[in-house]
Amino acid sequence: MEIKEKIIEEEKLAIINYKGPVKDMYILISKLTTWVEVNEVETTGPPFAIYYTSPDKVDEDKMIYDMGIPIDDDSDIEGNDEINIVELLKHRVLAIIHKGSYSTINKSYKKMVDYSIENNYDIIGSPKEVYFNTPYEVPEEELITEVQFPVIKM
Repeated sequence: MEIKEKIIEEEKLAIINYKGPVKDMYILISKLTTWVEVNEVETTGPPFAIYYTSPDKVDEDKMIYDMGIPIDDDSDIEGNDEINIVELLKHRVLAIIHKGSYSTINKSYKKMVDYSIENNYDIIGSPKEVYFNTPYEVPEEELITEVQFPVIKM
């Protein structure tokens, strides 16, 4: 689990703002992918979640997060009552690839926090998890998730 600093270029995202259990993310991803197919929008990356609350600090049904998918920057598509289209500005992140169960991802989070402190990074936003596969596609031990923390170098 190597931590890397990288630049995320400006990108257009289709997102659903959500308050509720994280287990609902599969429903949200399904809504996003259906919207993409119906509107014939090209995606430019895998689905992701940006977490504004922590499951360690709030009840499951009070989790607040965005579920999203990057879409083609050239599309002039508009969202709907549930799906918003937003532009994410270019920014710096620390990133780590977590392989395995979502139940152990907190180890990657801790490693990232420790690394940021030891290497003079200030975490300036909410963590993002990028999902390269799902438990429906692969066994739990083969799940690949990239965790990103937006940072500035102190």
